[in-house]
Amino acid sequence: MEKEKMTRFGHSKFYELLDQMAEIHSAKNHDYAGTKDPLANLKCAERIDIEPWIGCWIRIQDKVSRVETFIRQGEYKVKDESVKDTLLDLAIYALLDYILYEERTQNED
Repeated sequence: MEKEKMTRFGHSKFYELLDQMAEIHSAKNHDYAGTKDPLANLKCAERIDIEPWIGCWIRIQDKVSRVETFIRQGEYKVKDESVKDTLLDLAIYALLDYILYEERTQNED
């Protein structure tokens, strides 16, 4: 049975960004976590008794702080990451945090 294609509503750029986020996640995951556990780099927070989803939330706050600084100062001095890059990273971290939190709470249901 052929899967029916879903009609997508909303902004077309939204779906382009989802694809771009998937590519960024895959590339960075290769470099940070390898192939065994795709969240290994985030789960390392457990080594110092911090739950991974909380450790990921701290990374999110770092990105938020970066954007807030840009808002106040109007520029980044370090040019290797643009505001757009930071916003995409925020979205990716939010999804990863969702996964980590879901893994943590899956046995609580």
